[in-house]
Amino acid sequence: MCLYLLLIVVWLIRNQYRVDKLDRLVNEKTVDLRYQMDKNMELFKKVLTLEQNKNNYFINLSHELRTPLNVLTSINQLIKNLCKKEVFITPEKLSYYMDIMDRNTSRLLNLINNLIDNSKIENNSYVLTKKDEDIVYLVEETVLDMKDYIEEKGIELIFDTDVEEKTVRCDKTEIERCIINLVGNAVKFTSEGGLIEVTIKDLDDKVKISVKDSGIGISEENKRLIFDRFNQVVDKSAELKGGSGLGLTISKQLITLHGGDIYVESEVGVGSEFIIILPVNND
Repeated sequence: MCLYLLLIVVWLIRNQYRVDKLDRLVNEKTVDLRYQMDKNMELFKKVLTLEQNKNNYFINLSHELRTPLNVLTSINQLIKNLCKKEVFITPEKLSYYMDIMDRNTSRLLNLINNLIDNSKIENNSYVLTKKDEDIVYLVEETVLDMKDYIEEKGIELIFDTDVEEKTVRCDKTEIERCIINLVGNAVKFTSEGGLIEVTIKDLDDKVKISVKDSGIGISEENKRLIFDRFNQVVDKSAELKGGSGLGLTISKQLITLHGGDIYVESEVGVGSEFIIILPVNND
């Protein structure tokens, strides 16, 4: 009798052990499944956010393409109507219309070039033509070429350098492009009466180029996104300001190709400072 009781007890203990083991396995699988579900949900949210940001980017890009096209179409239609009515157009008025068309044609061409070049850079097929250049002269001439445009906006422009001459091996055209992008971006977000300062500092084997403005500034959250066109916050006035984000993205890519770095320091309501650190020799 005792033997039977012992066997029953052993059987019960073994079954309990199996049940406990099965429970542990089920719990482990459940925890793992929940972890995988959370991980997949997090990945899904990231993909969804990326797709939303891409969608916002292309909406902004479409607006930026549409705006100059609408202006060109309107001017073209206006001149056609005046010609049909045989209305005399004064040379001053015609020159005014042509200037508008030139600006908007240049805007379209610049945008298309940025799109093409961005694709080349991402595919590692973009080639720089580097030569020894006086970076001080290069930056100063580029900035001074924009002086009239900036002052027409009622914005003060200051250029300053702590060195008269500094030779840097770089692609002249692309460095000009970066400076134009940064200064142009500063103009977009600086109100009338504001200030834009472009400075150059000699760092021995490197050079520091700074474009500082007294504009609206950038929040801490958005500083890390400013050079990524797919993650930039959609600005409701992007159509007026030119909000595709390609200018800053291209600038970041070009400075990286030069072996340099570009970053931003900013405070909301105070202004922003975009800083380029460019090595003297980067072959």
